[in-house]
Amino acid sequence: MDARSACNDMIVKLPRPELMKLDKTLYTVLRRAVTFDTTVITRVSKDCAPGILSIVSNSDRVHPIRTDRDLTCRLANNRSVFILTHRLLPSRPLVVLHVAHSAGMFQCVSDIKEGMDKSSVDSLCRREQENIKSARSDHVGVDVIQDTGGILSSVHFPASHPFTNVNTFYSISSLEIALRGIPCGGWCISKAKSLLAAPHTLYTTLSPIPGLRNWINVSLKRQHPRVVQIIASGSDFPEVELLLSRPASTPIPRHLRPTVARLAAYYLVKEKQRGRVLCPVGHFHVTNGAVLWGLRWGGTRSEEMQAQSLGLMVNYLYDSDAPARAQQYDSDDMVMHVGRAVEDLLD
Repeated sequence: MDARSACNDMIVKLPRPELMKLDKTLYTVLRRAVTFDTTVITRVSKDCAPGILSIVSNSDRVHPIRTDRDLTCRLANNRSVFILTHRLLPSRPLVVLHVAHSAGMFQCVSDIKEGMDKSSVDSLCRREQENIKSARSDHVGVDVIQDTGGILSSVHFPASHPFTNVNTFYSISSLEIALRGIPCGGWCISKAKSLLAAPHTLYTTLSPIPGLRNWINVSLKRQHPRVVQIIASGSDFPEVELLLSRPASTPIPRHLRPTVARLAAYYLVKEKQRGRVLCPVGHFHVTNGAVLWGLRWGGTRSEEMQAQSLGLMVNYLYDSDAPARAQQYDSDDMVMHVGRAVEDLLD
């Protein structure tokens, strides 16, 4: 791994053909050595080696762990941290995965980060689950569109199998740049699902949209045809331009939310670069077989993340078909699977 990392550093400074060829050779070697079967998942505890705890503490770039209390909260009984390692290198984590366990769906990632105790978390999530169920259709297996307290999501409730537990993957970090192109993150999620397996359990994410605001700004300047059409059909251009110029903490006016949600859905599903989903977070989850399940308003209280995504977060759903779907994304032109509510936003 160190050899390929060093090779990548040299390519950045001097992209010579012989270095590119060496990088390809090193990738092939690593791809044979690092596989699903040669990697091991471990649940982190406070009794783990100090070196492992230090790596976990410094690995989360999306939701930084700043204090010992933050780390303790990540290891509490309503949350877990998993590391993926190679069986020959148990002290060198390849991936770190953070999971929150609750009785219902989280609305805001800040509620996970701020260390609520289990009873408070379950009470909060049950209230939200009841809000969603109140909108549920009697038709078996339909998706429900809900906009309660700023939520806009697509929720699938199979009538015979209502979920009673939710595992939310709210942060995942790949630590080895040398393993770029090898799906270690997907393996980590798959192995974590196996360890957490229980009846009537939902596996989902609460993920950021890091490039949304910038993409809307650039698209407006370039007069992107679909962006212009979406805004023209639901809002005034000056209102949207004014919204984008305001501080990150400025709430999205309710009457602009449908327009912003449609823009977000288009960005997440339709915007691609050389066949790849443009949103890097979306690309990661889609290539691992997840369904773009829903969008959530007020999904974060972080000003930095609000600045990037206009306050929207995404639920990607990892259901039992995720491994099979992941196999389809080896092609150059990805087809994303989406929930009913997201599909409606694309019409």
